[in-house]
Amino acid sequence: MSLKNNNIKLYFILFTLLGFILRIWISQFGSNFDFAVWQGSLEFFRENKSIYEYGNYAYSPVWINILNILDLLKIPFLEESFLANKIPGSSYRIKIILFLSLVDFFIFYLLYKNYSLKVGLLFFLNPISIIITGHHNQFSALALLIGFLAILLYEKNRSKNQIILPLILLGLSISAKHILIYFPIWWAIKEKKIINKFLILFVPYSIFILSFLPFLPGDFENIISRLLFEWKRADGPFWGMFGPKIVHMYFSLQTLFSLILIFLGFVFENKKLRESFFLYTIAVVAFSSMMYTQYLMIPLIALAVFWNWKYFLYSLLAFLLFLVDGDQLNITILREQLDWNLRSTRIAHYPIILILLIGFVENSVGKKNFNLFISKIFKYIKNKVKSQFNFK
Repeated sequence: MSLKNNNIKLYFILFTLLGFILRIWISQFGSNFDFAVWQGSLEFFRENKSIYEYGNYAYSPVWINILNILDLLKIPFLEESFLANKIPGSSYRIKIILFLSLVDFFIFYLLYKNYSLKVGLLFFLNPISIIITGHHNQFSALALLIGFLAILLYEKNRSKNQIILPLILLGLSISAKHILIYFPIWWAIKEKKIINKFLILFVPYSIFILSFLPFLPGDFENIISRLLFEWKRADGPFWGMFGPKIVHMYFSLQTLFSLILIFLGFVFENKKLRESFFLYTIAVVAFSSMMYTQYLMIPLIALAVFWNWKYFLYSLLAFLLFLVDGDQLNITILREQLDWNLRSTRIAHYPIILILLIGFVENSVGKKNFNLFISKIFKYIKNKVKSQFNFK
């Protein structure tokens, strides 16, 4: 048993090194537009100009402060290393990649400790996770890590009714990036005590609002405009596939997206908090009113835990999309061979999200009920075909 544990620990170390190496290696193939946005926003930030008025920055101030700290952080061997010349964006970008790789590592570690090495690796070595961190340098994983920690901490101390610290962490998660903006509602629905319901809603949202305090009240309009700017997009695949156009005439997709997420909070009222957290991260992408390819990273923790052939197919198709998407790796030879363009990317989102939706339904109702439902559909179709062609 001891030998087996030692082997697992050795594999954990080796795979950790591999994960870091892959993230650094892929960074040499360029960067996403977001990195340029952060560079410009950081300059405005240091000049005491509004990052919401002059830049394309669309997050709370948490990330810009992290970027500022990383830039000021001096790591002598890194400044002179070959990586500084090899990776576009110099040592500043390397520090961002190393920071985000550490975030990925901590998610890997939590999955390893709470589930298994295999589950951890399904996240850490998933090519989507590697590309998002090493190439795109997006920080969705930071918000997900803090949110996941909040859930685990709450579960650990639930018997002691210690809820404040987990709620502070949830507030920090939403402040880092507002992926979990509706999750306090899901959590509050589960609680029986009125005081806890109040705290679950009050603490995280208060922290989120307070994170903007240095920019208030002068930048209020710019903040609202910048945070809501992306919401004007309405290209979510779910709504393109299943949203009746007559509904769109009376409600915006953003409103429908918000309503369906809140509704799902009631649907999953009796599910455990951790399972609800995983389902939420799938739902927030599956039902999103808008779609960027980088959003496909958000459900990866849940997919690693719920792993099945559907999520393997999701990861495979998403990886192939990352290779050709103009905002991702943008491999020219593949784009030319496939005659790939922005419209191609938007069309490619549809089957990927459809697979995610199928997996979401299965995880929501349970595998047994899902298989029973599918078998009934096939049986119905089979009987209809037989009746049409008089098969016996």
